[in-house]
Amino acid sequence: MKKLLLAAAVMAAAFVLASNSVQAGSGIFGTYIGINAKGAGNTWYGAQQHGNTITSFNGLNLGTFTNGNTLTISGFQVETYKNSGSDVTGATLYYRVRVSGGSGGSFATQSASFLSNANFTDAAGNFVTGSGDQLWGKNAGDISLNVLNGINVSESTAYDLEIYFQAATSDGTATSNNGGANYIATFTAVPEPSTYALLGFAVAVLGTLIIRRHRRLA
Repeated sequence: MKKLLLAAAVMAAAFVLASNSVQAGSGIFGTYIGINAKGAGNTWYGAQQHGNTITSFNGLNLGTFTNGNTLTISGFQVETYKNSGSDVTGATLYYRVRVSGGSGGSFATQSASFLSNANFTDAAGNFVTGSGDQLWGKNAGDISLNVLNGINVSESTAYDLEIYFQAATSDGTATSNNGGANYIATFTAVPEPSTYALLGFAVAVLGTLIIRRHRRLA
């Protein structure tokens, strides 16, 4: 009888532990990035998507920009979940610009603000109602992270804008990074038209000097 009671107690404890492990947990289930190109206003793009989807940021061509144009990150969203016994305490956007195909440098960061508990509507129009679901990030227009900062080209150059997201949780750091490859969009930086005009003028002057020299030698 005692052995039966002991076995029943062990099974009951195992069931409780299994139930708790199913209910516990936290992580990221959606991420989005807002881009303002040439002052046209915020446009949302999807990174880690679910339900309704919008244009994917990964593989996107953001366009061509001169030194006089602007290209900024104007918002971002990180959707997180937490079950019983877990908690989410913050989220962060990581981003960097590199010459396409290059190794790149370190990532800059932008901390998220807590935006809402469920129920909320995300950038893709999904109405999120799950218990424990939360929205972190920056609303459209609340930030203006200059992607073109430090870029001053003398010839047409292709660049990558690379991003990923993290959330701080009681279960450790949750990451949304496209399976480790990160989310990457491209753009091209070109000289201003005046630069081309100046270059053309310099070539013309040089050509004239060469012709004159040849005539003198003749």
